[in-house]
Amino acid sequence: MKKLNQHDPRYAIDNSRKVFIYKNLHKDCWSIKQDGLVKAHADAISLHGCSFRVNRKGRQRVLREKRKNVHAGASGWIDTQDMVKWNIKNKHKSEEVTYNPYKYKCFVYKKDERPCFWSGAVKLEGNKVFAIPDDFTLPSTPLSRIPTSHQ
Repeated sequence: MKKLNQHDPRYAIDNSRKVFIYKNLHKDCWSIKQDGLVKAHADAISLHGCSFRVNRKGRQRVLREKRKNVHAGASGWIDTQDMVKWNIKNKHKSEEVTYNPYKYKCFVYKKDERPCFWSGAVKLEGNKVFAIPDDFTLPSTPLSRIPTSHQ
């Protein structure tokens, strides 16, 4: 993880609070945001207690302008045990998660396109996101029934 502005205390990451992580397409890494500031960049990071968020108005702007903007990502607590905990306990149980604003209204499991809103453990690595499926993902909800205000 490459921390930014280390001399400024506002840029210190508080591991006891949630962060928001999104794919930075310009730097080809994951940007870690807390308190409205991008505090670090990472090639790989793990989260726990994670929710996947899509800003509806941001998605509508992408659809309208046909131009990408930051409007979706993962929110959760940084897993300070990171790689060791993930590789030993979770890797074999994980499924890849994806989001494409032109195809989906929310994050979905890549394998069968069922919605993914929450996961107890998430790994963001390279261009991929892996999540542990659980009861909070609503596996039987068809995408057509997920509410949105406008297409």
